[in-house]
Order: sequence, then C-alpha cells, then structure tokens
Amino acid sequence: MEQLNRRKLFDVFKPNTNALIYLRGGSVTHRYDTDFEYSFRQESNFLYLTGVQEPDFHVIFDLKDRTWHLVIPKRDAKFAVWMGHVHKPDYYKERFKPDSVLYDEQLELVLSKRKPDLVYCLNVAQAKSLERYKVEVETETLSEALSYCRSIKTPEELDKMRFASDVAGRAHIAAMKRAQTATSEYQVKAAYEFVTSEAGLLHQPYSGIFASGANSAILHYVENNRSFDRNTHFLIDAGAEYQGYAADITRSFPVNGRYSGIYADFYDIVLQALTETTSGARPGVKMEDLHLHACRVILDGLKRIGMLKGNISDMMEVNLFALFFPHGLGHFLGLDTHDVGGYLKGVEPIDRPGLRFLRARRTLEKGMVITIEPGLYIIPALIEPAFTDPVYKSFLQEDALRKQLGFGGIRIEDNLVITENGTDNLTTVPKKRAEIEALLG
Repeated sequence: MEQLNRRKLFDVFKPNTNALIYLRGGSVTHRYDTDFEYSFRQESNFLYLTGVQEPDFHVIFDLKDRTWHLVIPKRDAKFAVWMGHVHKPDYYKERFKPDSVLYDEQLELVLSKRKPDLVYCLNVAQAKSLERYKVEVETETLSEALSYCRSIKTPEELDKMRFASDVAGRAHIAAMKRAQTATSEYQVKAAYEFVTSEAGLLHQPYSGIFASGANSAILHYVENNRSFDRNTHFLIDAGAEYQGYAADITRSFPVNGRYSGIYADFYDIVLQALTETTSGARPGVKMEDLHLHACRVILDGLKRIGMLKGNISDMMEVNLFALFFPHGLGHFLGLDTHDVGGYLKGVEPIDRPGLRFLRARRTLEKGMVITIEPGLYIIPALIEPAFTDPVYKSFLQEDALRKQLGFGGIRIEDNLVITENGTDNLTTVPKKRAEIEALLG
C-alpha cells in the first residue's frame, strides 16, 4: 500500500528534478517533566509513505531517480533493556523495501554527496533541523502535495477504514446497551473502549465524547464523568483506529430505549438532515452546499414543531441556523480524524455564521472519505441572547424554546466513501428510531 502512496507522491512532482523530499517521523512524548511516556503513534504523513510505526525515524525521497531511503536511529544496549529489541538495518531493508537504510549519523554524508538543488520539507521545524547541512529548503509544496494524495483513498486504505468502522460500530452498540444499566458516563466509555481494545485497536483516533443530558450540547465534551439516570438521553461520539486509519461515528439515543416527546421530534429533524445530505453527496457536489441544505432542513423542522416562526428563506438569509447548528456538516477522514485536504490552496473559510467552522470546502470526488454529522443543539449561551437580538427575535418562539434550555443536543454521524454515482456508507450502527428501540429493547 505504501508503495502506491509513494508513487502518487512522486507523480505530483516534476520528473528528473534535482531535488529531495525530507520527512521526519514522530518521537515519543512525555508528560511534562517526567519519564512517563505517552503511547507512541507515528506522524500520519510518515506512516502514509513508509508504514514504519517506530519513533525517531527519517526518510529521504529522491525525485531524480524516484528512490527512497530510510534513515534509522542507532539504538544502544540501554534502549534494548528498557524498550525492547534493537533491529539492524537489514531488518528494515527486508520489511519495508527501501532502496537503502542509513543510520541518522550518515544523513550529512548523503546530503553532501547528493548536493540537491532543493529539499522539500513538511514544515519550518523540519526545515530547521536541516540548517546545519547547508541545503536550500522549501516548506509549502510538500504539505500541499501530501494533502492532495491523501484526500483520495486507495482500495487498501478503504479496507482498513472499513475494519475500523466495523469495530467502532460494535463498540457503539455495546456502549449504548451499557448506558441502560450504567450510572456514570465513564462506565459507558469503559464499555466502548473494552470492545476496541479487545479487537486489538489500542489507539483511539480522538478523545471520545460520552455525554448525558445537557452535556450533549457541548461540542467537544471530554470530561465523561457525570452521573445520570435512565430518564435522560445520551450522545456518543467515538471512533476506532486500525493501522492508523480512523472511524468517527456519533449516535444519540434515550437511555430508557424509547424515543418520545420533544426528543423524538428533535431526533427526526437531525435524521432527516443526515438522510437528505447523504443522498445528495456525490462527485461534483460542494461540501458547503450540503451544509446549507442541512441548515434549511433543521430550520424547517424547528418551525414545523413550533420552535420557530416566519419564512425559512428569511431565516437562512440572517443565518438563524447557526444558533442551533453551530459546527460544520462534516470533514475529511483517513489517517487523521479531521484529515488533510479539506481546503485547497487559496480557498478560504466562508465568513458567515455557522459556516466559518466548516472543516472542508471541497467539490467531492470519487475516492474521498467524508463524515456527515448534522446536529441540533439548544445551547443557552447562543439561544438566550437571541431572544433580545433585533435580527433573530422575530423568528423565535420564545416560550417554547425556553422550556428546552436544559435539553442538550443531538448529533448523528456516518462515514461515507464518495463513489462514482453516490456514496458507500461505512457505518453500520443503527440510526432509525425503530432500529435503536429494538436494539435497546
């Protein structure tokens, strides 16, 4: 798989150029000023191009002859005692098939012998590490090239994402069931992570959200430590990571297993927004157009159930949707949860409430993987000021909305592969009300 990824990267650059690409992998990080080591996870671009999942490696790609050279650290006996076996260069040559394997102390000899006209680096920090070698460096092109390559997934990448999604799906179902007997959010989180860990997926792609009641309106709620009872509702936004590739799924459900009242009304609005935007996703469609469609669905639904009044187009014109749906509809997904490629060079965020935080402004293409995650939230910090706002107040049914100020929020999120004529949904967790009620019995 990495061989195909490298070929894609080489193809982006001009052939026969007397230039190199230099990329440094990740290093082990520690908790502040202690020797406590965080679990190592390779830097995504390095993993994409090499497959190496050990710390302190470097790599050189020679654009002139399309070769690549793995630069490894020289480990000593102390490392072997504390961290494990020390491999020789032949091990890496056999396993990863680079054109050569060098120790990091040999890097200077290679650069001085090769005398490149230019070295492409990923960022300023990596460029500074080459200053002592007296080579000219450039830090913009490589990042753009990798974003371009990584935004279109290969079949092998999709297989890994499908597996991550399958495991995350099983974990979601286990956590939803556990919520019915749990008394704390962290107990639900524990049930979720048991499933992913048991499947051998030891890295979480992001800090999962396990939010009960009003906490479900906090977009990046990660405390996951509040008590709750069966009369509330729950939001789980959690994924799984397989060989670096992520799943990112959100489900919202009543703890007692029965949708009713305003929760059922709100849920149906969000599900409709998800269903319609998923149906509309295909090559040639812009992400921001899908987002605006979801906004209209949400406003129309809120008007239908008596939370809003007035003309929907007028509401859209004043960005009323941002009060209830303040985040973007979705993002790219891959080696990172918010994967690279969401914005091409020269494309700026839309300066408009509710759209400023779009993580992707791309025209969809076959092979892209995106999330679709509409939400509906009653956030007092947004809603209460709107009651007296001269632009918004005429659209709001204040009495009805005030009754819901402690409600929280609902979000439903699926992971989609853009295909030739539409999408392939990687997410297997039930989302229809009847399906979830049957699951929670």
